[in-house]
Amino acid sequence: MILTFVLVVLLNKDLVITRQIAGILFGGILILFFGPWDDLKNLNWKWQLIFQIVIALFAISFGVRSEYIANPMGGMINLQNPAIYVIIYTIYFIIFINSLNWLDGIDGLSGGVTLVALVTIFSLSFLPHVNQPAVAILTAVAGGSILGFFVFNWHPARIIAGTSGAWFFGFLLASFSIFAGAKIATVMMVTLIPVLDLIRVVFERWQNGKSIFSRDDRHLHYFLQKRGLSERKIVLLVCSSTLIVGILALSLNSVGKLVSIIAVALVYLMIFPKWGKRQL
Repeated sequence: MILTFVLVVLLNKDLVITRQIAGILFGGILILFFGPWDDLKNLNWKWQLIFQIVIALFAISFGVRSEYIANPMGGMINLQNPAIYVIIYTIYFIIFINSLNWLDGIDGLSGGVTLVALVTIFSLSFLPHVNQPAVAILTAVAGGSILGFFVFNWHPARIIAGTSGAWFFGFLLASFSIFAGAKIATVMMVTLIPVLDLIRVVFERWQNGKSIFSRDDRHLHYFLQKRGLSERKIVLLVCSSTLIVGILALSLNSVGKLVSIIAVALVYLMIFPKWGKRQL
């Protein structure tokens, strides 16, 4: 996936390789080196976090950042201070990389959600007030490479994403949401399920005195498996929900997106733990 994405972008005559695009390409190559190392050596969470920070800082240094983000209440929020934007965007990359990595617990789930998110960003790039052909080309290339993987990752999987693939999913979504004129709210909304799952699992592990990077069956997809859903049904359910949210995100203004994100987050984080405890 990574090599296909990098090569097709480099060979595309309609795309000018800017500094930002080069940062996305090199970030993917870094993941291609770090991922197999983790798959082979099963590195502990500290090394994984260090590598994720390195990848994020590398991308940010190449300009995969925005000095302004839209304020839902009107105007823009200034992020020109390096001490501010480096911290914010590094955390942003880490959240996306880990949320898609942790979602990769059953065949086709992480790749499927990423595909839906890429379709949303692709559609967003054609809206009149956005009009970003470069983003459309990048998301189309990324979507094509991931679709080729997804066909063989569908249950029962013949290939798996591994650390490289799952990190690449999260890295792409974080990069494109920033690259696409800081359309962070739209991408956050369409990836709300994996992000909320990450937040909930981290909180529950911390609450129970466990390492937030420990492995367990607290994730949403494992819970749905215990409820009797097959892997294919879980993928279809989560991807369908993601698609609905993505369509909604394209039709809402900034305030609407913020309200939707807060409302869904509150409902999910309040109801799911209680529901889960009754069923386990």
